[in-house]
Amino acid sequence: MHNSEDTLHRFIFENTDIRGNYVKLNHTIEEATQHQALPQNIHIALGELMVASSLLASTLKLDGSLTLQIQTNGPLKLLIAECNENLGIRGTVKWNGPIESIAPIDLIKEGHFIITLIQKNAKTPYQGIVPMEGNSISELLENYMLRSEQIQTKLWIHSQENIFHGLLIQKLPFNSSAEALDHEAMTSAWEDIVMSADKSFKAIHPALEASKILQMIFSSETIRLYDPSYPNFACSCSKKSVENMLRLIGKKECESIIEEQSSITIHCDFCNECYKYSEDEVEFIFNESEDSIKH
Repeated sequence: MHNSEDTLHRFIFENTDIRGNYVKLNHTIEEATQHQALPQNIHIALGELMVASSLLASTLKLDGSLTLQIQTNGPLKLLIAECNENLGIRGTVKWNGPIESIAPIDLIKEGHFIITLIQKNAKTPYQGIVPMEGNSISELLENYMLRSEQIQTKLWIHSQENIFHGLLIQKLPFNSSAEALDHEAMTSAWEDIVMSADKSFKAIHPALEASKILQMIFSSETIRLYDPSYPNFACSCSKKSVENMLRLIGKKECESIIEEQSSITIHCDFCNECYKYSEDEVEFIFNESEDSIKH
């Protein structure tokens, strides 16, 4: 049974080269943040980043994950949202000291914004640095998309009563062979569509149906709305990934942790899962990896 709130719809504006995605997240964000006692401003910043990650991930042919990560030298140390090819989303935050009174955009102003794209068949992940230009997460990402992808992209993200929703529209690169598409008419269609969303997106309550919301925003456009996908909370941590991490840390380092603490405990910041390893279990992990090297 899919929950009614969490959906992502792809759509196109008929007779234009403009496409869009609309997403609504409620349970996904609640589930991702239930182990983290977040002040309201941080909850909003993380919710917006999770919405942005799902909107951007769904514009890609993704076979892996897209991660949006903001690190700052201020009280907000780390804000991270990740979305995989099945729209499984997770997010977490680290901060320091009193932070409640800082506006969400001021939390991230002095930071580094990094996009990481991991495709299963690519040897190395792609990383892009998002310049801190803009007054919201949406604006920062719009500027980045225009610079790096040369794709005109507009994003709107808004939350009300803990329902977060976001709208992304993209103008596909102009195809010179499609002479039939009048370039001027397309430019004006883009401007009209952007203006409509600028004017009304934040005034619309996210509890409404997606089709109704899009109809209200773009009342003079013909929209083809595709069947929804269903985003959900998903954490990619596993026993196997933790054991790989221990192998990376190395036998010596693991042994000294055990000497100090009598066991090793790894805690997942995303889902609160706890992985505990005794001395024997750690010994077994390293014997196993030595065996596989011998073979």
